[in-house]
Amino acid sequence: MSTATSSISRLEKLLPQLFETPKLQGETYLRCQLTSQMSGLVSMEFVQESLLVPGENITFIPNMPSLVMGLMTSRDRVFFVIDLPHLLGLASPCPLLQTYQMIVLRISSLMSQPTNLDKEMLLGLVVPRIHGVMRVMSQEKETDQEDFSSHLIPYIQGQVRDADKLLPILNLAAIVEQTLTQVN
Repeated sequence: MSTATSSISRLEKLLPQLFETPKLQGETYLRCQLTSQMSGLVSMEFVQESLLVPGENITFIPNMPSLVMGLMTSRDRVFFVIDLPHLLGLASPCPLLQTYQMIVLRISSLMSQPTNLDKEMLLGLVVPRIHGVMRVMSQEKETDQEDFSSHLIPYIQGQVRDADKLLPILNLAAIVEQTLTQVN
């Protein structure tokens, strides 16, 4: 009976650990390709979803800047879709494609002018490729930005070294403000 009791007491001790979720360290970022040579990080704090979108689901809007790819709808919400590398002044590898990889951001809290809308505003960022999620510890972040071109610096809030590459942490507030300036 003592082996059965010890097994039960051991099971009672280990069972709660089975259902505990471990505390993961660091901030989460979505890693995405910006050019064939450069990837960047987008804070998951503002990411609504990532999508693979057929090109015909993006409605072209005439007389808009070339970085604006158009409008689309997802989950009963209509929002602008922009070519992120083009906005950042990089050579865009996102020409007319059959499908696009898109990061959908919740942008209301990133806007300098508050809105009176009840619903959260969204913005779609088209990128050549979404690589996945990456965790970054605060001590891994560097504020030095001199390794990036001057036209990219306003859109960077820091960088992280990953193996032999530097990954810029994108300043989403600056990206949203520039987008709003371009479409208004």
